[in-house]
Amino acid sequence: MVFVFVAAEWVILFHPRLSSSVRFLRQAPQTVDCPNWPQAETAFFNLKVWVIVSLAQAIIWGVVTYASIRWLFDLWRTGEQAGRWRRVVTVILRSLIFGLGLWFFLTPVPYWHLGCFSQHLSAQGAGSLAYVAVGSATIVMWILENRVCKLADTRANVEAVHKYLELRQKLQTLLSMSSLVLVLGVIGLVTRQAFIEPLSMNIVFPHSIVLEGLEYTILLGLAYAPVHSAFSRVGGKIRDDLTPYPSRDDVAAIQQWSRLSNELGDVMQIGLHDWKRFGPGFPILAPFLLSLLSTLVKHQ
Repeated sequence: MVFVFVAAEWVILFHPRLSSSVRFLRQAPQTVDCPNWPQAETAFFNLKVWVIVSLAQAIIWGVVTYASIRWLFDLWRTGEQAGRWRRVVTVILRSLIFGLGLWFFLTPVPYWHLGCFSQHLSAQGAGSLAYVAVGSATIVMWILENRVCKLADTRANVEAVHKYLELRQKLQTLLSMSSLVLVLGVIGLVTRQAFIEPLSMNIVFPHSIVLEGLEYTILLGLAYAPVHSAFSRVGGKIRDDLTPYPSRDDVAAIQQWSRLSNELGDVMQIGLHDWKRFGPGFPILAPFLLSLLSTLVKHQ
């Protein structure tokens, strides 16, 4: 899977001249023939950085996609037969709607004038495979949402808490992997802009990195929000069943119930009421924060 993503990204970057792509990258900077651009050596260095970052991204995409597909297969194998196809159709419809929203919402990729470098590479479509990795992880998150909703129909006990925490751990891992893909996507945008901007000053506008980082954060948040809501609702039900309200008007009993309920809620990461419980949400903000930081550093 990693090899497929790396090879695909290489083809996207160098598809005009694949046969000479390796020889082109291995040449010395001072031998770059680009007479229309006085800073050809600097541009060639920036190009190499962008290619290295792009291929490193492709490795992460392959790992995330492989892990997502493997978990998807395990969830399919261990899931209940009753209502399976209804759940599958629901996830497919949600994926189609989200895909249409993605196509409408994201900033269109402009056409860049690469000068003499256009003979060797193309910037169009670079990084697009990241959406495959994030989409795979998102689909698994939505399936985890269906799986945790099943716990609401079971009796609340230690086994239910264990199963809930297991699903929660998988959800947080998928969210972190999706965030990592998007954070690397922001880094890829920065390195790509460093190479392209001197040639296309009239096309690459100054705040594009911040805008795209914000779009990444919003889209990841929209994909994660219903899953978090389902986990919080089911986790709250399990918590309330395990810590029933006091049967008598006793301040000590109420205090003990409040303490046990809050401690169990902390363990199960229920709600978004303070910074401690907001911890799982930081991966969602990471792409935007990194894009904002990179822009601020650039304009210092």
